[in-house]
Amino acid sequence: MKNRLNKRKIFNDPVYGFINIPDELIFDIIEHPYFQRLRRIKQLGLTHLVYPGALHTRFHHSLGAMHLMNESLNVLHSKGIELTEKETQGALLAILLHDIGHGPFSHTLEKSIISNIEHEEVSLLFMKKFNTLFPGQLETGIEIFSNQHPKSFLHQLVSSQLDMDRLDYLTRDSFFTGVSEGVIGTERIIKMLDVA
Repeated sequence: MKNRLNKRKIFNDPVYGFINIPDELIFDIIEHPYFQRLRRIKQLGLTHLVYPGALHTRFHHSLGAMHLMNESLNVLHSKGIELTEKETQGALLAILLHDIGHGPFSHTLEKSIISNIEHEEVSLLFMKKFNTLFPGQLETGIEIFSNQHPKSFLHQLVSSQLDMDRLDYLTRDSFFTGVSEGVIGTERIIKMLDVA
């Protein structure tokens, strides 16, 4: 019998508790060196020099944002919003990879290393590269990230005034810095989500 890698993984996150990796493609992307590099990029750049607990990384944040997206999609499904498996996976991939374009020191060096390019554009380049490595499997995620998918609310969950990125970083940054200003009712906000 062929020995196959177990692609079921659960991360124990200090903010949300257990985070399940929902499918094999997402597992493979998380395990890829492009994504693993986020373990070495601090979420808040040099902030740990003032707030010593702020050592969390883009890796932590990306997993947390994906977890919140999964929770949001489950809530919407319970309210009768129909999503295909491909749309669900696409939304999870879009949020998981939304910050993969960040480099060292995050926003601090964004303008000084390469001018006229935002980290979102670099994230899209990474997504397209993943779409080549995993032939065609990130098409829906790229559409959602780029706001090209017909169900635009999926993009709004990735990038808007009230998105999973923002909900995670407000919660996570408050937790690790010990600053209470960013503490929000993430669970309640997600439970109240609906599509008009």
